[in-house]
Amino acid sequence: MNPNVKTALGIGLLVVLAAVAGAGVFVWRGSQAATWFVIIGIPATVVTAITLYVRGVVARSGTSEQQFVETRARSTAEEFQEAVRQVNDLQDAYPKWTPGIDARLQSIEGDFRGQSVTFDLETGAFDLGSGVKNSELQEFERLSNEIDDIEATIKSAFREFAEEELTTIEDALKRLEDVGVIQIDRLYSLEEDESVPEYQDTLELARTEATETVETAIETVREMGRGDERPNSVDTVDRDLEDAAAALEDDEFGRAVESVLDARDRLRDEFSGSFEEERDAVLDLVDAVRRANIDGHVDAEYVDEVDRVESAIEGLDSALDLAELSRPRSELRRTCVDIVASMERDLERDVRTLRDAELPSGYYTEPAVVDERFVDKLDDIDDLDRFSEEWVDAATRLRDALDTASTKAAVVDAYDDVVGTIEDKLDQHGEVTGDDLPMRHADQFLGLYFRRNSDVEFDPDVPVLKRGDVETYELGVDIAYERGGETRRATIEVTGGGYSKTATVETRVAGSTTFEEVPAGTHTISAEPGDGAFAVVKREVAVDRDTSIEIEFTEQSLRDQVCSDVDADMEELVPEMESRLESIFREEGYVSTEMGLPVRDSHAPCLLAVWGEHSGYDLCRDGDEIVVYDRGELERELTNVLRYNVEPGDQLRFDELEQNFLSAPVPTTVVRDVVVEIDSEYDVTTTKTAIEVN
Repeated sequence: MNPNVKTALGIGLLVVLAAVAGAGVFVWRGSQAATWFVIIGIPATVVTAITLYVRGVVARSGTSEQQFVETRARSTAEEFQEAVRQVNDLQDAYPKWTPGIDARLQSIEGDFRGQSVTFDLETGAFDLGSGVKNSELQEFERLSNEIDDIEATIKSAFREFAEEELTTIEDALKRLEDVGVIQIDRLYSLEEDESVPEYQDTLELARTEATETVETAIETVREMGRGDERPNSVDTVDRDLEDAAAALEDDEFGRAVESVLDARDRLRDEFSGSFEEERDAVLDLVDAVRRANIDGHVDAEYVDEVDRVESAIEGLDSALDLAELSRPRSELRRTCVDIVASMERDLERDVRTLRDAELPSGYYTEPAVVDERFVDKLDDIDDLDRFSEEWVDAATRLRDALDTASTKAAVVDAYDDVVGTIEDKLDQHGEVTGDDLPMRHADQFLGLYFRRNSDVEFDPDVPVLKRGDVETYELGVDIAYERGGETRRATIEVTGGGYSKTATVETRVAGSTTFEEVPAGTHTISAEPGDGAFAVVKREVAVDRDTSIEIEFTEQSLRDQVCSDVDADMEELVPEMESRLESIFREEGYVSTEMGLPVRDSHAPCLLAVWGEHSGYDLCRDGDEIVVYDRGELERELTNVLRYNVEPGDQLRFDELEQNFLSAPVPTTVVRDVVVEIDSEYDVTTTKTAIEVN
C-alpha cells in the first residue's frame, strides 16, 4: 500500500479511536471528565502518535539527529562563505572600501570553530570537523541570523562608499564644466532596493564615462596649445596632462581634474594678452559693420551672419579660446568682403539701368565710386584693424551711391506706370502733390516729370507740380428736361485742371449758363437736375477753345431713383425676402416702406422696387414712402366705386376714398391716372382733393 495512504488511514483511525474514547468517558464518568479528556487527553494522544510516527520514519530512512545538525552546519557555513568571499572581492576591486566588519567576521569564524567548523577568511574555504555532529543545532540558527546582519552591513557600507565615489566624480566633472571644458550629460543615483552587484554596475558605468569625459578634457586642453601661438610652458603643460592621465588609471578623478585645470590655467595665463587683442579687433569690425548702416542695401542673410559671428565671439571669454577665435574672425572677414561685393553688383545694375534710360539733363550724375573695385583691395589686406578702416570707407561710399542710384533707377523703371496718374491729376486739379501719388519716392517721380515737361512748375520742398501759364476759354452749358413740369433748379459744376466753378439754372424745361475763364484741358461737368425723377448727368469735356455743350436730363424710373445710392446687390437679397413680402402683400393688399421691413431703412425702397418688378406689381412714391401695389386691383376697386358708390352730382374726397374703398394707400396722382383710364357711363373728373361725377 502507498505510504501516504497508510499515513492518512493511520491518522484517521487515531481520530476515530480518540472520539470513541471520549464518548466512553462521557458515558462512564460524566460530562466533566469528558470535557477534560477533550481538552487534554486528545491533543496529548495525537502529539504522542505523531512523535512515534516521525521517529519511525527517521529510523526507517536511516536519518539521524546528528545528520540533521551536520546538514544545517554545512548550509550555514556556505552562507558565511558567500559573505566572506563577497567582502574579499569588493575589497580587491575597491581597495579604498573599508566596511569595518573584520572583527565581526573573526568573531563569527571563532564561533564556527567552536562548533567544529574551521574557516579560512582569506579564501572563504571551510571544513566540517568530525565533531560537528555533536554540535548544537540552535547555535547554527544564531550564526545564520548574524550572517544575515553581516550581509546587510556589507550592502549598506558599499552603498555608502559608492555614493561617496559618485559624488567625488560629479564634483570633479562639475569643475571642468564650470570652466567650459566639458558638459555633463547626466548624473547617477543608487536606489535602496538595489543589490550590491547593481551598485557595482552603476559605479563602474560612472567611472567609465567619467574617464572618457576627462580624457576628452585632456585632449581639449592639449589642443588649446597647438595654435599659431605656442606656449612657453608647453613641457609643463604636457606633464600636467600626463599626470591627469595617470590619475585616471587609479580612478583618482579629483586629482586628474586638478591636473587638467592646472594645465589650462598655465595656457590661459600665457595667452591672455594675445586673446584680448584679437577678440577686440574682431568685435571692432563687427561694430564697424553696425555703424555703416548698410542693412537696407544688402540681403538679410549677411546681417544674420554678422550677428551669428558676433554671438560666437562673445561666447569666447577665455584666453584658452585663442585657437577658436581664428574661425569666426575668418568668417567675419569673408562676410564683410561679400557685403561689399554685393553692394558693388547692385550699384552696377542700377547705374546700367540709368545709363540705358533717356534721362533729362541733370537728373542723375554718376559718382566716382562706380568705377572703383573695393573687393580686390580688401582681399589683399591681412591686418584686421586696417581691413576695418578700408571696409568702412568702401561700405559708406557704396551706401551713399546706392541711396541715390537705387531710388532713381526704381523711379525710371516705374515712370511709365505713374506718368498717367500725374497727368490725370494735372488735368483735374491743375496740380499734383506727393500725397496724390500712392507710392514711395513720389517727389522723384514729380521731379522727373518736371524735367521732361517744360509746361509745368515744380516745388521740391512741398513737393508739388503745377501747370504753367494756360490759355482760358468760355464754356457754355445748355440744359433741357425730357418733359416739362414745375420749375426746377438745376446745379452745374465744372472741375479739372485746378478749375472749379458751380452755377444754377431755374427752368421748367430748358435753360443755359456760361462758365468764364475755363483753362484749356479736360474737365468734368456734373449736372444735378433738382428733380428726383430725372437722372444726374456727369461727363468729361475737352476745352481748347470757346465752346458750348448740351445736357439733357432724362427721366429715370422709380427703381433707378431709389436704387442709385444703394451699394448692396438687391437682386441677391430678394430671394431671401420674397416669401415674407408676399405674405405681407396677401394680408394687406400692398407693401410699403412704412411697414418696418427687416432691412436697413436706406435699403428698403430699393428692395421693394426690385421685388415689385420681379413679382409683376406696380411701384409708386408718396412723399418719402414707397408703395408696391397691384394696379389692376386698384382699377377694379375704383371701377366698383364709380359704378356702385357714387351718383351724378356726387363728390368723393380722396381721403374718404382711400379710407373706405382702396386696399393700397397710393397717392392721388396715381388715383387720377387710373380714373382717367376707366370707362364709365358718367362724366368723371378729378380735382386736387376729390372725384366728381356729373
